[in-house]
Parts: sequence; C-alpha cells; structure tokens
Amino acid sequence: MYSYIKGIVKSIRENHLIVDNNNIGYSVNTSANTLKDCSINDEVTIYTYLYVREDIISLYGFGSPEELVLYEKLIRISGVGPKAALSILSLADVSTLKYSIFTGDHKFISKASGIGKRTAEKIILELKDKIKDEFAGITMDNGLTDAITSYDTVTDALVSLGFALGEARNVLKNIDKTDKTEDEIIRLALKKIGN
Repeated sequence: MYSYIKGIVKSIRENHLIVDNNNIGYSVNTSANTLKDCSINDEVTIYTYLYVREDIISLYGFGSPEELVLYEKLIRISGVGPKAALSILSLADVSTLKYSIFTGDHKFISKASGIGKRTAEKIILELKDKIKDEFAGITMDNGLTDAITSYDTVTDALVSLGFALGEARNVLKNIDKTDKTEDEIIRLALKKIGN
C-alpha cells in the first residue's frame, strides 16, 4: 500500500517515529539503526511495510531499502514476528547483521529481545542462502558454528560486503589487530564504517 513516506520527523520515541506528510502524522515503528539517523524537524524518507492481521494494523519503516528488505525476510521466518524482527535490526547495521548470518554467529543474533538460540539458528539456516551472492568468493560455514569463515584477507571480506577497497583499507589501518580474530576485526571495521 505504501512504499515510502517522505516527511518531517515530529516525534521520536524508543523504536517509534511520527512523520508528518501533508499534515498527516504517520506513526511508524522502526529500528534503533534508523532512529540514530533521525532528529526532530529533519526531512526523512522512510521505506515502509504495512503489517496487517485481523486484530492489528501497524506501519513499520526503515531508513534504507536494504533494511526494509532484510526486515521482510526476517518476518517470513516462522517464529519471528514484526517486533522480534525490529529487535534484530536494532542490534546493528544491515551489513553487520548479514555478516553475522553469513558466519553463523547465533550468539550475536540471540542478543535481540525475544530471540533465543534456536530461533537465531533458524534465522541463519533460512537466510544464509538468500544472502550468499553478497559474499561471492568467501566460503560459507554450516550456519550453526562460531567458527570464523575462511577467506584470504579481512579486506576481501569487507569488499565483498560492498565497501570500496580504499575505504576498507583506510578503516583497517586504524584498528588495533593485536590478539583479535578476523571476525573481531571485521566487526570493529563495520562499526567504524557505520559511524
């Protein structure tokens, strides 16, 4: 019904925005990831998903089409409702979440409110094939272990996530790599790139 709403942010609460568009205030449930980029009176474009059930109609929205696409994939998984999916998206940016799925990091995903180990493992099993093209050239694990996926360099992993080679190198040279696994270095790099 709605693809996106472009308007002015009138209110910000935990996991919630009110966006004014032509004097209509749209109540939008959203992630902490989207909220961090919003301020009162900012003009925003929020990509939306209308959730309809017999006893509820709710609007969910995100700051990027990529976040919306991941949300839609998450809610199609049995046992992951709209609020649980929002909680997962509040953990980190989309690239970090996809990398967690790629490496089978169920511990990270289960940090989301309402997501236990079994549900996190189910998310990994159901989504790993849907994101594998984004990790071309990197060997995927079985989705249920904490083992670090083997790849030539951390730089290659960041480039496969969609970051420019120069950007990846610049971020990596400013990270202390002492006693850190490749997975930990990539997480730190993703956090720096996301800020």
